Amino acid sequence: MTDEQLVELGGKWTDLVRSWARSHEADLFAEDGALCVQLSGRPALTLDVSRAGDTLVVAVTDGGLIPPDRLAPTAAAALAWNSREASPAAVLGDARSEAPLLSAVATLPTVCHMSEAAFRSVLDTLVERSARLLRECHDLGFALRGDHDLPARK
Repeated sequence: MTDEQLVELGGKWTDLVRSWARSHEADLFAEDGALCVQLSGRPALTLDVSRAGDTLVVAVTDGGLIPPDRLAPTAAAALAWNSREASPAAVLGDARSEAPLLSAVATLPTVCHMSEAAFRSVLDTLVERSARLLRECHDLGFALRGDHDLPARK
């Protein structure tokens, strides 16, 4: 058993996200009630963390908009992911753009209590799984279109 203090997400989620971002030396900014964390790396990822009622919503994206000619195969890849994985969910859409954005989305109840170390572990795992989701859906979005499209991707 750990001696680390448990905190309720509903009251401390912003502190926990800020601490996690600092531990990853990530850029952090607030936007429309959400905290956005930009992770550099391959791929560079952005986490958008916000509260929606009694839920903390974490959306992770690589920022790649899906062009119209790849929308159907990418949607099929996202559906395939969602049919076999419980979390994060693959979501296509972005209210700020005409073209859909592929995101990995997970939720946590704000009434849950966890330590800072546990929260960090949850976000680390979410980022790892989100990167896999984004890679698989982008790759399948190309593969489902046909082999003739693969050289254009490079």
